[in-house]
Amino acid sequence: MKISISHNNKIYTVNPKKGIDISISVKFNDNQNPKFYDESYPKKEYYSYNNIEYSIGKGAGCNVPLIYMNIHCSGTHTETANHIFKNGPCISEIKNINYIPSKLISIEPEFSSNENYHVDLKKNDKIITKEQIKSKVHHIDDFTIDALIIRTLPNIKGKITKNYNDNHHAFLSNDAIKYIKEIGVKHIVIDTPSIDKYNDDGKLGNHKIFFTDNKNIPNYNTITELVFIPDKYKDGKYLLNLGFPRFHLDAAPSRPIIYSIK
Repeated sequence: MKISISHNNKIYTVNPKKGIDISISVKFNDNQNPKFYDESYPKKEYYSYNNIEYSIGKGAGCNVPLIYMNIHCSGTHTETANHIFKNGPCISEIKNINYIPSKLISIEPEFSSNENYHVDLKKNDKIITKEQIKSKVHHIDDFTIDALIIRTLPNIKGKITKNYNDNHHAFLSNDAIKYIKEIGVKHIVIDTPSIDKYNDDGKLGNHKIFFTDNKNIPNYNTITELVFIPDKYKDGKYLLNLGFPRFHLDAAPSRPIIYSIK
């Protein structure tokens, strides 16, 4: 089965059965998940009523699991401006999340940069710069993109269970975020736990740039963090589906799927 999608007066062909899942599977009652700030792990238990624990492993007729997890810190998730602004939209208000024109790029962060950031940088900070991004996306012909998918290098499989409290992640410069907005990107997908520095004194400066419009009003952009993109999927053009539940929250666990196009 194949479907045809028109974008900028060109027809692209997609096989919907060959989507590439770039989310990280969440394991419950298991320590093998990524960690960011929160050292706990997602927990699962079963609903109990009238002395019946609703687990088929305990003899019940069906499973009724109850879960507890930190959405932002233990797995793939998509967040909105409500993450940092009271009047920002909730994740349930985000629309048009299927077959988003996207570009996947791979970048090896730099250990020094003259680009701007809203707090002082340290010598061991790893930075994704505007110039790096610009060199990867400047030539995308008439395939204008609404989403930018960033894979950081080296791309080790250990990202799936990495403790980012011990090994801090790479982050983007303010100039990089401004450039991403300038070229019309509304959705960032990245394999790190944040587009900001591990500790930027609580300012979340890059989030504030990306989640506001030119009048400093919260917008409907999204950021998806903690994905994993295997090396066998090459840089280039894709269509992106952002799958998440309609939670009335600032964020939700998500399952981004990308589709190669012809």
